[in-house]
Amino acid sequence: MADDQYSIDGKANIIIERDLLKAYLEVVPPAGGGNPCTMDMAKQALAEKNISFGINEDSIKEALQEQNWGYKILVAEGKAPVNGKDAKITYKFPLPSERIGPKVDEKGNVNYHDLGLIYNVKMGQLLVEKTPGDDGIPGTSILGTEIPAKKGKDIRLPRGNNTVADEDELNLYATIDGHVTIADNKVIVNPVLTIARDVDYSTGDIDFVGNVCINGNVNPGFKVNSGGDIEIRGFIDGAEVTAAGSILVKGGITGCLKTLIKARDSIHAHFVENSRLDAGKDVVVREAIMQSYIKAGGSIKVSDRKALIVGGTIQAGREVEAKVIGSQLATQTTVEVGVNPHLRDEYQILNRVKGEKKKTMDILNHNLQMFQRSGISPENLSEKKKMELIKMLDNLKNLRQELEQITERIATIETEFQKTQAAKVRIMEIVYPGVRISIGQSIYIVNDPIKYSEFILDQGEVRLTSLR
Repeated sequence: MADDQYSIDGKANIIIERDLLKAYLEVVPPAGGGNPCTMDMAKQALAEKNISFGINEDSIKEALQEQNWGYKILVAEGKAPVNGKDAKITYKFPLPSERIGPKVDEKGNVNYHDLGLIYNVKMGQLLVEKTPGDDGIPGTSILGTEIPAKKGKDIRLPRGNNTVADEDELNLYATIDGHVTIADNKVIVNPVLTIARDVDYSTGDIDFVGNVCINGNVNPGFKVNSGGDIEIRGFIDGAEVTAAGSILVKGGITGCLKTLIKARDSIHAHFVENSRLDAGKDVVVREAIMQSYIKAGGSIKVSDRKALIVGGTIQAGREVEAKVIGSQLATQTTVEVGVNPHLRDEYQILNRVKGEKKKTMDILNHNLQMFQRSGISPENLSEKKKMELIKMLDNLKNLRQELEQITERIATIETEFQKTQAAKVRIMEIVYPGVRISIGQSIYIVNDPIKYSEFILDQGEVRLTSLR
């Protein structure tokens, strides 16, 4: 009687995790003569807790087994939400941290001229690509309720100066040619590259699609190339500087003839010494040109203070002007005007190529004549010999066409050579012996000092006129 009075049936305790994603069943064993917990009792306990999703009956059966009484067994599991992915930015150009530093080749040689400071981009080039974030996937609690997902964080395109985004705000493009960089977490395209110091081993060579401004010097052995204009506020010494536009050097240009300055437009400098300059238009120098080789499609002028040209070769298509040309020491100085020096160079190259092609054509003609004299009919030739004959005839045809084009171009240049009437050399003070002046094909050798004069072409000869 006492055992029946104190008998207690087993029961099901349900433990729910705070996030409502898991529920555990703990079976309390019966006491005395009580009955053990049943499946129905366990399900009823779950129902009383409003648990309706993710119930696993096999786990309930496992929990009801006597050896598992008193242990927490996972019997219901919800579906956790999948949080949204954050938006992602992908840079379509190498970042400074990836590209800056001297390049090392496969042999271990270090190139300190290529430091990767500049990365050129073209108008319309893709700079940044944005992968949008998403909303994620909602989950379901063990109570059957929806658990919202955390939406991915959005991020704006890092739009800076001279960039534009597409309609979907997913891609960022360059609106100009220039140097791409990142400043204040924004992508910027600069049309002007400013180097605040010398061009040396700290910068490497400079190659930029736009305008370049250098606040220092360009040191020996280094190169600067620009798709626009170049302004150098210091000096150029033994360097190579080329520009698709003009070049302005506020200091001087020197370099033991290792210096090469080339501009499609004009070149301006304070002085030039032991250097090579090549300008599509004009060369304007303030003080002096000394022992240098200068070419200009337009004019070459030295007009401030000393305004001296001494030594070297000066070639201008239209005009050369200076206060003094040559020196009292009879320094050999050549001044040529009336023929665009670039045309002169092309003319010489074309004549050389023409001669080479004529030699080749003569050899082909000789071989064809030998074949004709042999009396062999082309039909009787082997396939290999037929192919050789066809190739020979084809080469001869191409050579004739090329020679015709070269001859026409030479004739055009020769016509330009005749347009020398406006060409002149102006001496604002004095020209010394040792100076050789050419206008077109005519030459004047200066044997005595001549003051205040202008050399012009008159009836095929170089003549003097007075400036006073």
